Amino acid sequence: MIKVFFATSEKNNLFGVNKVVKELTLELNKYYSIVENFSDLELLSPQKKILHIHGCWSLKVFVYFLIAKLFKIKIILSPHGMIDPYSFSQKVIKKKIAWILFQKIIFNFSDIIIASSPLEKKNINNLVKNSKTKIIPHGISMEKNFIKKKNDKREIRFVYFSRIHPVKNLEKLVDIWINSNFFKKFRLDIFGEISDIRYFNNIKNKISKKKNIKYRGPLYKKKIKQLSKYDVFLFPSVSENFGLVVLEALSAGLYLIINKGLPWKSLEKQKFATLIKYEKKNLIYSIKYIQKNKSKIFSHKKNLKLKNFILKNYNWPQISKNYLDIYNKV
Repeated sequence: MIKVFFATSEKNNLFGVNKVVKELTLELNKYYSIVENFSDLELLSPQKKILHIHGCWSLKVFVYFLIAKLFKIKIILSPHGMIDPYSFSQKVIKKKIAWILFQKIIFNFSDIIIASSPLEKKNINNLVKNSKTKIIPHGISMEKNFIKKKNDKREIRFVYFSRIHPVKNLEKLVDIWINSNFFKKFRLDIFGEISDIRYFNNIKNKISKKKNIKYRGPLYKKKIKQLSKYDVFLFPSVSENFGLVVLEALSAGLYLIINKGLPWKSLEKQKFATLIKYEKKNLIYSIKYIQKNKSKIFSHKKNLKLKNFILKNYNWPQISKNYLDIYNKV
């Protein structure tokens, strides 16, 4: 069996790139031998192999890249949004130096680059004129019993679920929520791992005495079951190459209000979401729309349509076949 070595630039955690890699590994191990946490010597073994790089800005990964090039091992690169404009603007001097020294080389000399959305492909092509970029979205493993939302008479409940980091724009949502009388009758719960403690402390100070907005901590176990207790997912993030939390919220049967700059126009066309510029008047308008159309938005018929949409477009067993096609090609 051909081995596929997964080289990941990120530290070990339970979200983002590592979550995608973990779920992809589970699917692909049925067909290929996926190797993680390997040594240089394992990469030098005589067995046929592929190096699949996940992420950017890692010197260790660049060493693997050089070994692969030296021994004519095929290389696939998945940047996972790490050269998107916002991401590139963080620690910009270090990244510009890294780009010149090694990262641009990886992009130019990988055999295939995998983007997770048309937006990411566009961002890649703005930096690297490369015709070898293919689009494969991330996926989600659907729960066996899809959780159906009940169309009851209780007040609509809102949730934010993602990392606590400036790029996610949570503080903007908090400011809107606590500075308008309209939102006083609604509950907003915040879940997420804290990636920026200073940013989180600003938010914590603002919401500490508010009854209708609470931070509930990170959410790892029984995530979909927990999310299904809510009705609407609020996602004001300013930059996402994809946004795995969007799929998780959809699979829990939530309606979505997403920042209009994110690559999810297809959800608005299907009437599973509203894309807005996150300003107070826009958010109030969107919530009033949900209140008016509550019976349709949370109907049994709509949930079946949503389930079929996810299974057809974002189910991991289906998505993994696209990776297999690329592995077979190289």
